[in-house]
Amino acid sequence: MPELTSLSDLTGTPHAEVFDDGGDPRAVRLQLEADERIPEHRHPESNVVFQLLSGSLELSLDGEPYELESGDLVRFDGDQDISPHALEESTAVVVFASKPKS
Repeated sequence: MPELTSLSDLTGTPHAEVFDDGGDPRAVRLQLEADERIPEHRHPESNVVFQLLSGSLELSLDGEPYELESGDLVRFDGDQDISPHALEESTAVVVFASKPKS
């Protein structure tokens, strides 16, 4: 049976788990106010897909800035330093998929 939800129902926190069951892949709705920045951090155990749903932001990956507009989609290795900075109020969905074990 598929699970169905709406991002508009996820109002608890700026970093809301889309399906809060600890499963893989993990999806998070990220909401940032204009000029809000998340400090550099990593997700080394994951491959990451970042889709900007609304707004615009600068996504820094290992210090390299990438300007994203609504609708843009980025895939990257979570072992890089990541820091999103909202240029205007922005909403994204971030999917974390476990890396294959070698």
